[in-house]
Amino acid sequence: MPHAPPFQTLRLTALSVLCFGCAPDNSSQTAIVRDSAGVLIAENPAPVAGNEWTLQQPAVLEIGRSEGQGPGSDLFGAVAHAIRLSNGHIAVADRHAQEVRVFDEAGDHVLTFGRPGEGPGEFTILWSIAELAGDTVAAIDPLGGRVSLFDAAGVFGRSFPIPRLPGASAPNVVGWLADGTLLIQSLTRSQSQDTRDQSTHLLYAVDRDGEILGTLGEFPGSPLGRNGLSLGFAAGAEFAAGGSLAWVGQSSRFEVAGHDRSGSVRQIVRLDRAPAVVTPEETAEAQAAVERSLEGASGPAVERILATEYASHHPVHGELLADRAGNLWVERYRSHLLEDPGPREWDVFDGEGRLVGYLATPSDFQVTDIGADFVLGFHTDELGVQTVRVHRLLRE
Repeated sequence: MPHAPPFQTLRLTALSVLCFGCAPDNSSQTAIVRDSAGVLIAENPAPVAGNEWTLQQPAVLEIGRSEGQGPGSDLFGAVAHAIRLSNGHIAVADRHAQEVRVFDEAGDHVLTFGRPGEGPGEFTILWSIAELAGDTVAAIDPLGGRVSLFDAAGVFGRSFPIPRLPGASAPNVVGWLADGTLLIQSLTRSQSQDTRDQSTHLLYAVDRDGEILGTLGEFPGSPLGRNGLSLGFAAGAEFAAGGSLAWVGQSSRFEVAGHDRSGSVRQIVRLDRAPAVVTPEETAEAQAAVERSLEGASGPAVERILATEYASHHPVHGELLADRAGNLWVERYRSHLLEDPGPREWDVFDGEGRLVGYLATPSDFQVTDIGADFVLGFHTDELGVQTVRVHRLLRE
């Protein structure tokens, strides 16, 4: 199965939006940007206070409900993904119902397409959606191993298989480039997996017929312990697709590289941020959480997990996102091994790699789409009820 995005339910807090630790107002002047043999390199100093971005409250649009009589299109079972279409409508992929629901700009239901199953236009697991050129909506079904294409009216057109590289793990879809190229990441396999000290990711490009165009490269993942599992608090590989670039970061250091479809590096974004030391208290807290989660279970697999080792330093960043304006969003690292990881904090870099903004979003809000003036995602309350929200993005 592909690596699951962090869509798990988190506890509701009183926090709405925080903005602190931001990039300076003159960050674009202090960043050093140079061209080295066709590679645009941006060196950014450590951020200080200033240049806060905020999400306007309340949301300009909220779709969903937590109560009411009977089922309805605005009652979501498990939101997998949500995007804003070019006509302003909001498309929501519901993994529980295995269908895509489209709402207009007022939040009224317009149409629904897709259903559970293995036939044309059906989904085994609806994972994510995207709008491609020609008002085409692409839906990813990793368990079914295919991408399904629908027109603007929700009519199924065709599907193509998600190809798998020989000797590699199940493919994990990263996203789409502007020209319709699909980026896929997978892990290499090895019969001597337990003896390796680091996982390796393969990144490859696929066209809209499911044909592999080429491999962009092999990238180091997480360091492995003696039990063959990733170290707790370990750095790892992060991927995103945006515009014409595939973004790749290895979070042991803050250096994110943009590769073109052939795998050539075209841009490098760096930030002066050192990794924090993992404290004994953090290791103890994480180990205790693992033991609680496995209480009552037994067997070789359980013993293997209990033997997890821990890294000496935290990663310097988390998830990567690319917005429609060509900005790169890099999440500040927060550990899900600890009880309260806190809000999600994002450093934002412009098309030349300059640090231009900072945004903090609540931990119970999962960002799925970013435009020039909006941030779209879904909120999960303490009971697990989900609503899709569109916030106006204020850049100060």
